[in-house]
Amino acid sequence: MEVSFSLDNPKREVSTIRGFIRYAGKRYPFPTGESVRSDCFQKGKCKGCIEAGAINNKLTAVEIAMKNAILYYKQDFKVPEIKDFRKKVEQFLQGNNAIEIKRQSKKLLPYVEAYIEACGKSKDTKKSYRTCLNKLREYEKIRNKTFTFDLITLKFAEEFRAWLIESECSRNYIGTLFKNLKVFMKQSHEMDKLHDNTDYKEFKVESEVADTIALNEMELFGLHRLVIDEESIKKVCNDNRLHNVRAMIDSLDKVRKKFLIGAFTAMRVSDFNRIQNYNIRDGVITILPKKGSSIRKPAPVVIPMHPIIQEILESGFDLNCKVSEPFLNRQIKVLCRLAGIEGETVVYRTEGGVLKEYVKQRWELVTTHTARRSGATNFYKQGLPKRSIMLLTGHKSEKQFDAYVKLTEEENAKALMENDYFKKDADTSMEWMLMQIEKENSQESV
Repeated sequence: MEVSFSLDNPKREVSTIRGFIRYAGKRYPFPTGESVRSDCFQKGKCKGCIEAGAINNKLTAVEIAMKNAILYYKQDFKVPEIKDFRKKVEQFLQGNNAIEIKRQSKKLLPYVEAYIEACGKSKDTKKSYRTCLNKLREYEKIRNKTFTFDLITLKFAEEFRAWLIESECSRNYIGTLFKNLKVFMKQSHEMDKLHDNTDYKEFKVESEVADTIALNEMELFGLHRLVIDEESIKKVCNDNRLHNVRAMIDSLDKVRKKFLIGAFTAMRVSDFNRIQNYNIRDGVITILPKKGSSIRKPAPVVIPMHPIIQEILESGFDLNCKVSEPFLNRQIKVLCRLAGIEGETVVYRTEGGVLKEYVKQRWELVTTHTARRSGATNFYKQGLPKRSIMLLTGHKSEKQFDAYVKLTEEENAKALMENDYFKKDADTSMEWMLMQIEKENSQESV
């Protein structure tokens, strides 16, 4: 098990030095971070220059660290990837011994932090992962304990869940934390082979259907026709926010138009916020959904353009204008309040293990996702085939779709009234009942 050193660019006047070692049929490189004049480097050593002593001392340290890294993997009968080998060499160079390194490799939170940086997931997913990491840090501090992979047991899950409930976290929030924790444990177990603890597979990921709303066509039409001026803005904004009314009017108008495009296409905000002129041709909008694109190429969404979208485009609206999702989420509530989208709505949420009841105004419940939900619901109320709507929304099952569409009790009753069962008059109903009785009697006599 020998370490050799060579120049990365021997033909250049000055070159960096790299070390190499062989193990299990693989050649592992390690950049030393040192540079030397090419004519001063002979047989793996620096000779004939002022810095020779310091450089050679560094090479000796790197050689020892590379050998220790290989011995570390030999003890566990593992063949590392090159990036893992480099990390291990760096740990030895920092003065850690094998016992300290093994102890550090068992720590959960440093692993999670490194995983978040390197996982290549979307910005929103990383944000969710980091929320979980911060909550675990908080819990680790409260328990005054360093969580290793082996400590993430069913008992840990029970105690962690109890602490979250005591902190009055919602059921969906707790469910998301445990879903992410399972991702970290699965990755470290199945992919990185850092532990053999499989308790995480039994962790429960709880959730409850969120109380959400959908805006009907009249509400969306009212939002489209809403006059946004200084007088209307003063009704809902504090004086300290009115220093640039013109800019506020422009930004609210952009938010309104973006939201309405989403509401009449049933697209996610990540999709309707990206629609460009080239996505529109012959009265049809075609776009490749962003969600799922990192895993596989999804099918494009193709939807006829609603007249209100046509009006928005004909007004000269620039589809290239950028509106961030958080800003859109805040401002759409202001717009809906201006448009008179009101009415008390009771919402329920489990917090601290207790089902709590809140009374909200409709405009308070509107979010960017309301656009997508409104689109799907209004399509359904218009009698469009459920399968056609599911092709637009991406729902894979009718059960999933049915939970997604929001109909009020009155709207549900109205839809039922269109069924033939409720259209029968008294004479027709009586005739049908007599026919059924006669049919049953004839079957009994036989």
